[in-house]
Amino acid sequence: MPCEGIDATKVVNVFRSKAATMAGGLIHSHAPSRTQVPASTILKMKFLDSPEQPSGFQRISRLAAVFAVVVQQGAFVSSPVLTKFVSDIGSSDSQASNILNTLAVFLNIVCIAPLCLLQYRQVIRTVNGNRVAIALMVLMFLSTTWSIHPDVTFRRDVTYFSTVLTAFYLATRFDVDEIMKIVSYGIAISVVFSFLFVAAFPTDAIHQPSPWPVEGINDIAGSWMGVFAHKNVLGHVMSVGVLAELYILTATKLRSFWQAVWHILVLCGCVALIALARSGTAMVLTAIYFLGTIAFLLLRRAHQYFGVGLAMLVVVATTVGLIFWAYPTSVLGLLGSDPTLTGRTQLWDIVLRLIWERPLLGWGYSAMWLPKDDLTLAISDAVGWTVPEAHNALLEVTLGLGIVGLAAVVTFIAVSIWRAIRCLLTGRYTLGVYSLVFFLAINLSGITESTLAQNQNIEWVVFNVLSICCGLEISRRRVSDKSESNYSPIFDMIGAHPS
Repeated sequence: MPCEGIDATKVVNVFRSKAATMAGGLIHSHAPSRTQVPASTILKMKFLDSPEQPSGFQRISRLAAVFAVVVQQGAFVSSPVLTKFVSDIGSSDSQASNILNTLAVFLNIVCIAPLCLLQYRQVIRTVNGNRVAIALMVLMFLSTTWSIHPDVTFRRDVTYFSTVLTAFYLATRFDVDEIMKIVSYGIAISVVFSFLFVAAFPTDAIHQPSPWPVEGINDIAGSWMGVFAHKNVLGHVMSVGVLAELYILTATKLRSFWQAVWHILVLCGCVALIALARSGTAMVLTAIYFLGTIAFLLLRRAHQYFGVGLAMLVVVATTVGLIFWAYPTSVLGLLGSDPTLTGRTQLWDIVLRLIWERPLLGWGYSAMWLPKDDLTLAISDAVGWTVPEAHNALLEVTLGLGIVGLAAVVTFIAVSIWRAIRCLLTGRYTLGVYSLVFFLAINLSGITESTLAQNQNIEWVVFNVLSICCGLEISRRRVSDKSESNYSPIFDMIGAHPS
């Protein structure tokens, strides 16, 4: 005879819960499948949503992240508007002599490091899953021992540490949607103040005619640089803003109409500044991000047409490539450049000769291109314009870290692209498509700009963040699949299905 006062349903539910715990699983009580939540995700959810974390702390962590994004853009601190008010401390490295930049990087580390320590277990797991990125950073610090300017290399190694630290913090602390919003807020600050700087200080926020009497070099006169030191930096940062806004508008759920209006305005501001900067590479990147967004929408809303859309994109890309091959002067003229890529081809010949002098380990990370260095001045005299970098990502890496560093960067890029493809193949379309588009675009922009393995570079921060996020998603899927394969038949026997 059944006992009175006992709810049979509660007894069955308790029994099922105990059985699931004994089987070693944490079960979604409302999930329609047998997929289990891995321990890393549980810990991250606990850190993000625990009632023990006050809302004030969450706001502080997001503000710290936004501040780090602004610092990693190199915004404000290198602008002629502010550098005029900064006294020189006597270093041959203009970046190191900028007290504002040194202070910004220091505050970046001070703000982010304690937040990483609060979730050190997750950070350690993330580091273990991204050893190539860590090995690259270690190589940079080791290059201090053979650098031609060891003090400069060490300072820039510390700055690169802040870049990697920011990337690991963002990827570990926030999900991809929140990361894109943080990037959006950080770049929106640069958008607003770029317009303000041009309005208030047009002489310092817009490129003036160059002192170099070389044909074609004065073409940048009149180009906007806003809160940055150069028009190309403005263009590249704004192109990342375009990607972030497109992601937010197409792949996230906005809470209100006015929030959508805000992100549309920021997107328009980014596109406008890219046009005003007249950065050909940034224009190409923007076009790629819009095409990638179209591909994502096709994949999400009309799976049957994704193959057709992808084929059309391939045809368009091939056509553009053929036109460029047949009429390079006309195409480059439309982008505001010339067949020599504004003197870059002559510079690359010199860089290649320097690489062959130290092919294995290079000259030291970021040890070249010091404004007062005799070698830099000689190269600038030879090409007819002030050279701040190699203007090619792979050449810049090889120049500083040799073939060893080049191999590390190429390996990291290959791993990142493979992770994005894996996410795409496993159904994580949003993360997979946007990551793959960004990885390919940044490598394309690396043909004319040093975008890879650079300190205080927002493109490299986002590159690392998306690579880490793709890796974490693959790990989560692997754990879930393994949990399903170890699903105990006892659930079938007792009827305790996770549903």
